[in-house]
Amino acid sequence: MDIAPGTLLYNRYRIVRQLGKGGMGAVYLADDTSLEHPVAVKINQRATNESTSQFLREAHLLASLRNPHLPRVIDYFVLDQNQYLVMDYIPGDDLENRLRKEGAQPVDQVVHWAIQLGEALSYLHEQNPPVIHRDIKPANIKLESDGQVILVDFGIAKASDPSQSTATGAAGYTPGYAPPEQYGGARTGPYSDQYAFAATLYTLLSGQRPVDAVQRLLGQATLTPLQSLRPDIPQTIADAIQRGLAVRPDERFPNITDMVKVLNRSSSEATITQSAVSSEATIPLSAVPSEATIPVAAAVPSEATIPLAAPVAAAPRRVLSPKWKKMLTIFASAAVVLSVCFFSGGVYTILKANQIFSTPDKTIVLTSAAQGVAPSGTQNSPTAPQPSPLPTNSPPLPTGTPPPLPPSQTPVPPTAAPPTLQPSTTSAPLGGGQAIAFVSNRADGSTDQIWTMQVSTGSGGLVSASNFSQLTFNPGNKSQPAWSPNGKKLLYVAPGGTLNGKDMGLDVWVIKGLQRGQSGLTQKPGDDRQPAWSPDGNKIAFSNNGREDKIPQIYLMNPDGSQQTRISLEFNETYPIWSPDMQWLVYVISANNYPFLYMRGESGGYLTPEPFDRFSVNGRLGQVSDPAWSPDASQIAYTRLDGGHAQIWSVLFSSRGASLSRLTAGNADREPAWSPDSRWIVYSSTSSGNTDIFLMTSAGTLQTNLTKDAFRDAQPAWQP
Repeated sequence: MDIAPGTLLYNRYRIVRQLGKGGMGAVYLADDTSLEHPVAVKINQRATNESTSQFLREAHLLASLRNPHLPRVIDYFVLDQNQYLVMDYIPGDDLENRLRKEGAQPVDQVVHWAIQLGEALSYLHEQNPPVIHRDIKPANIKLESDGQVILVDFGIAKASDPSQSTATGAAGYTPGYAPPEQYGGARTGPYSDQYAFAATLYTLLSGQRPVDAVQRLLGQATLTPLQSLRPDIPQTIADAIQRGLAVRPDERFPNITDMVKVLNRSSSEATITQSAVSSEATIPLSAVPSEATIPVAAAVPSEATIPLAAPVAAAPRRVLSPKWKKMLTIFASAAVVLSVCFFSGGVYTILKANQIFSTPDKTIVLTSAAQGVAPSGTQNSPTAPQPSPLPTNSPPLPTGTPPPLPPSQTPVPPTAAPPTLQPSTTSAPLGGGQAIAFVSNRADGSTDQIWTMQVSTGSGGLVSASNFSQLTFNPGNKSQPAWSPNGKKLLYVAPGGTLNGKDMGLDVWVIKGLQRGQSGLTQKPGDDRQPAWSPDGNKIAFSNNGREDKIPQIYLMNPDGSQQTRISLEFNETYPIWSPDMQWLVYVISANNYPFLYMRGESGGYLTPEPFDRFSVNGRLGQVSDPAWSPDASQIAYTRLDGGHAQIWSVLFSSRGASLSRLTAGNADREPAWSPDSRWIVYSSTSSGNTDIFLMTSAGTLQTNLTKDAFRDAQPAWQP
């Protein structure tokens, strides 16, 4: 049953209208009442209890994705065994409609789109585990007003293709765009997306989609060369697309990045010869067998025979006689019929295309959910071909016709208030680590002590904190907790007392084994702050302002406090952090009261300073505080100070300079700290009036208050 307009989901998303519907799910336009902007809500109905935890794990990964050519996953939850994914709503036309209106597109324009799409797909494929889209086609590519393209329709709800009556919602493929391995029992991977990517470019350039891959491998159809359809296409571009459309995965490019390089170079240098393309690729195009000569067993290799790295030599040609072609066609048809019978009888489990699922090699497979889906009421063709069972570790999905939605989601009479649906919760750990240490005055309402808490997510997707435990009890405010790499020791800053009658200011202290006994490490005149362990656990960096002019300097010391060595010169330097490989020590330097990032290399003993961003005097990160390096070494989250406001930003660590993203939009968001798996960030915020600790994904989505109380909770640190 459809969800009525006006229904409030998750106490946040008010349904506006249905955008599209498929066999096991639907997509709705909704208003996000919290952020006050439109979103796309995708529902996968009749999810099993066994699939719920899998959905939540993989939704975490989707929520951490951030690329300018992909929509963001904003939220996810489970209600009444239905899985919901909330994504950016991308308005505007798609390339399928543009083709319908204008026909084949200019070569330079298509290459421009290919570069953008290739960037998005390469980003997906480089995730750990790799993320596979599985439904790339013109209808799933949105065109924005500035000429940029967005690859949409990945999620949990599989909807039929409005432009293709034979597309099936149960198999997760669109004929013409799907490679052979996506139809049957072979393993899919990034090479499968490459085929669909090449098929999309073929369609955009020629105005017609390629013939079905299975028909090609059976010798029932032959791929029409691009240049015969459009002679003005450079030969190298046509050859590159044909290689991407090879029915054997090992005959395609090693990856989409290599394919895009050929397309881009060929577009700007139309005189590149065929030999130049062959030298760029590791397999000459002449080595690709024609469709009519590829044996079926070779065309759809088993899981054990599909390479994941460099291509191998093409299989020797073997011409099939008409008799064998006919027999293979009969065998293939029989296999399809048997698959349908097994599916309907419940003997075999066929993975639905309206579910995110993991392949045996742990890649994440994204099947389409629509913003450009079939209009409401569009049905899958009853004559559509059915797929062979796909091997998987995923639990069986229910078969049969989906039941009506629960009574709470039935259409609401005009006089009745729209229903509100809320999820249930059962705890599951989050972030790949253990406890989160933080500073709080919750013990007596005044003294800041070190506490820990556990963060978990329930079956409904709700994230919550629990198991609050106090670690320090002695007088004096504590601050700036920092875990050792093995998670067995915890540094923090607290008053150092007096030495020979002299106030020692703030010192760095350590809790060993998380016992209640602490010991001071630094005992230097002045205030010692911002302690940070080196990734190997052998050094601690910290800042000290004990000089007469009170200018903070950075020091290194052993874990027991010995051999304290100053590495700063004369500048104001604070907030040292180590790169995960220890090649760099990044810190904040202040010049003319403007704090920005600098760094020192391990090769110089961390003594030689150099700019973090080499393309600007002060860097382009703005005024920087509280830097935190992600454990996967990909980026640095930090507090950006601007006109009295503080927000969390991130910057990619790259030799190309600063690539920035704003993660929060509050006025007082500070002190980011990464989860051990680099997918989550905790931070403190006083934007709501009280200081609380919040959680969000590495992309800045799913922002959740973890400490909803009247106490001051700040400076979180995630235990490895």
